[in-house]
Amino acid sequence: MFRGILVLVFFFLLVSNQSIGQSNDEASGDAQNGITVSEYCDKFARKYFESHPSEYLENSAIAVMESDVIMWFSNIFAPADSKFTSGYDCKFQASNKEGKFQEFSVSLFLTGTLAFAEYTQWEDLQIVPIEYVVDLNNSRIGYGVFKYLETPWCLKV
Repeated sequence: MFRGILVLVFFFLLVSNQSIGQSNDEASGDAQNGITVSEYCDKFARKYFESHPSEYLENSAIAVMESDVIMWFSNIFAPADSKFTSGYDCKFQASNKEGKFQEFSVSLFLTGTLAFAEYTQWEDLQIVPIEYVVDLNNSRIGYGVFKYLETPWCLKV
């Protein structure tokens, strides 16, 4: 019986948390005015390599959507205007001076509001402006913030 109640509570929380924390004004934004997830990842990669000794491998940026379960747990106790709508792993490649390819990765999170995106951004890592990002394939929208840059082990100091 306890297990059944726990399942019902979990289901209720999951269903009630489906509104992604956007105000009606922001949720009604025109998806055509946004940038795609892969374009935003590519923009980050290009900017990153402007001040890096490696050379960006053109069109290597890809975005892989992370599990909704992680987002759900991140948002479970968050106020409605402070929620993440989706998370992605942005991967891109560069070649070093020896011509060897290296893979880089940075997490991209979409937020429900611009104010929350500005609040949660990492100043040193948000090297491109926060933009409205759309993922029409997965019906996700939000303001993009970058976190958790992973560089190849050979570049870490």
